[in-house]
Amino acid sequence: MGNPFEKLISYTQTSQEKYGASASALFIIQDGQVVTEWYSGQHHFKRGALPVTRDSMFNLYSIRKSYVGMATAIAVTEGNISIDTVVSDIVKDMAISDLKGVTIRDLATKTNAKYFGPQRLEREEVAGKLIKAITGKTIAQLITDRVFQPLELNHSEWVSVPQARLVCDFQAADGYASIRIESDEGCDRNLYASAKDLAMRGYLHLCQGTVHNQQLLSSEVIRLINQLRVETQDQHRVFGWYYQEKWFYASGAAGCHCVVIPEFNAVGVRMLNKYTENYSEDQTMFNETLYECLGL
Repeated sequence: MGNPFEKLISYTQTSQEKYGASASALFIIQDGQVVTEWYSGQHHFKRGALPVTRDSMFNLYSIRKSYVGMATAIAVTEGNISIDTVVSDIVKDMAISDLKGVTIRDLATKTNAKYFGPQRLEREEVAGKLIKAITGKTIAQLITDRVFQPLELNHSEWVSVPQARLVCDFQAADGYASIRIESDEGCDRNLYASAKDLAMRGYLHLCQGTVHNQQLLSSEVIRLINQLRVETQDQHRVFGWYYQEKWFYASGAAGCHCVVIPEFNAVGVRMLNKYTENYSEDQTMFNETLYECLGL
């Protein structure tokens, strides 16, 4: 019997070629087991580029919002703070007028303003200030302590120093291969992860916060996530995830994608380092192809 995920591998290979990516990867977990792991290409197109392996780390871009969302949920529940609290009641190093009446719910569902103050801080940076004010930790410190270290996700990092295992992407305006190096606090677009580590992030969500007999996310965190999911309109993210009838998923600008399919107790991850403007069509096709493969 052949690999039941052959169609998904073929789709990913075609996507890599179609979008002009140099690298791609697949990682699928079902019923707690790795059922497919596949890697293709190199970290960039130039001579000397490293081949893609299990250790290769891709820039997750907007998928990072699911990590920021997780940190927000942890902070709010442990601080016993209402999700409808006005952020300016907690964040004191910004002018009240700059925070525009935004609530924690607004940050969690990506509604209200996107930029704040004369420095045009993004929602994620405001969330970082909120989390630091509540917990005393940065987003990266909180997620590293609560998730990365217990699950031994040693290939997940807000990268502030160059390293060989980072996959270049082609999102820069000039189209050249680049690595995004920014703050290590967890707000910026520099969260890199391997396909395996991203799949385990999805698996943690699938398993309602408990993995390998470790309860890493409290029942209060899961309850809050589910509450917002019910209360939020479909077109908005909820703590970084898009929820649809058969699955929920998170995607990034360079083509990394994580989809959770509860019906089949499965998580699928596709990594790319260059993407297309037709991202909605691609995401749907990937999800549908994985769903079909799982049903075989």
